[in-house]
Amino acid sequence: MPQSPYEGLPPSSQAHKWYAICLSFTSAFDGTKSAIEKSVVVKAHFERSAALAPDNATARHLLGMWAFEVANLSWAKRKVAAALFASPPTATFDEAHSHFAAAEKISPGFYPRNRLMLGKARLQLRDRRGARAWFEQTIEMPSDNDDDVKAIAEAKAQLAKM
Repeated sequence: MPQSPYEGLPPSSQAHKWYAICLSFTSAFDGTKSAIEKSVVVKAHFERSAALAPDNATARHLLGMWAFEVANLSWAKRKVAAALFASPPTATFDEAHSHFAAAEKISPGFYPRNRLMLGKARLQLRDRRGARAWFEQTIEMPSDNDDDVKAIAEAKAQLAKM
């Protein structure tokens, strides 16, 4: 009988969120196979975090990041995943956009990177006008830390390419 991915964890949105973040971070050091294997567990914990705290914009943002990264896998990594697993993880840019949009609806302007990712998802969905609008909204935000500065700089770079 398979072990539940939640076994041993309290019913805490924060516990699930941070467990998934740590698992995702550490699996990157173990190589592609490990990262793909653990990505399903990472997603399950992000989903559980969002379910336990439906008003937490960060949990929805993290689900969007997961979906964006999976949708953005290279052809080679998709082939590795297909060879290793009967049903490898899948996601679309539309799913990623939906999670980012939900996060923005929960807490408008909470995080420059969320707006940046809304723009990047719109670009992947071939909506340049929508992407431009999100990139412009990103660069208008204050930068409270290094991650905000990087997100705003990336939004400026994306606008310059358009």
